[in-house]
Amino acid sequence: MNRSSWIIISIVLLWSSCTYNHFNEVSSLCAGSTISLTISVVNASTCGASDGQITISVKGGIKNYSFSINGESNQPDSVYNNLKAGSYAFVVTDVKGCSTTQIVSVNNAASSLQFSVTKTANSGCPTPNGTLTVTATGAQGTIQYQLNTEPFQTSNQFTGLAAGTYSITVVDQSNCIVSGSVVIITSPSLLNNASFKNDVNPIIANYCATSGCHNGSRSPNLSSYTGISNNASSIVSAINRNMPPGGRLKAQQTALITCWVNAGAPNN
Repeated sequence: MNRSSWIIISIVLLWSSCTYNHFNEVSSLCAGSTISLTISVVNASTCGASDGQITISVKGGIKNYSFSINGESNQPDSVYNNLKAGSYAFVVTDVKGCSTTQIVSVNNAASSLQFSVTKTANSGCPTPNGTLTVTATGAQGTIQYQLNTEPFQTSNQFTGLAAGTYSITVVDQSNCIVSGSVVIITSPSLLNNASFKNDVNPIIANYCATSGCHNGSRSPNLSSYTGISNNASSIVSAINRNMPPGGRLKAQQTALITCWVNAGAPNN
């Protein structure tokens, strides 16, 4: 066997072994991160005006912080000026790479436009089925509705939603805008769809927390409920990419873990 062949075989063996121990190193480092935000908002003066302001104060984590608005590049400045009314998604990241996200609304101070929301909880697993129905008052002319940063639509209904916090923005024909956030919860019935003890833990123990891997010898440690729940979202991401090595989980196993995580990773 020549040297080139030996190198190739060595690489293949390493890749197929438990070299994915840091499948989400940032998630492991950030378990229990205490980053919290205090938001100060100055609303835009009139409809269409660009004189709103958002100021972010950060506690916890490790300085220095970087700030991103609506997916733009990070910057060190925590004050955003010249904003129109609307919803803004902020991501604040500390020096370790730990981050937190918050949706902030800037409204029109002189507008009478308002909205209310009727919602249904998410009871689907693993396919979300929560809904939001928006009712606007004080509008002039045609009304459009926006969920988070998705395109505006004429329909006042949003469907297929997972549990979580959503931003709603309503704009009328006179370009008056009002925004706010709403929370969709997980239906209590969803908690019965997947059990940590009977479903999730056996899968993790058989495929992930094995000898030489995430049983404690590699980070993160997935041999206990605490280790698994702290890395729950990262596990879902990993099993939908390239884990565990040597063969993907069956669709039913992936669904069970996803349902359990979507239900809040209960110790049930």
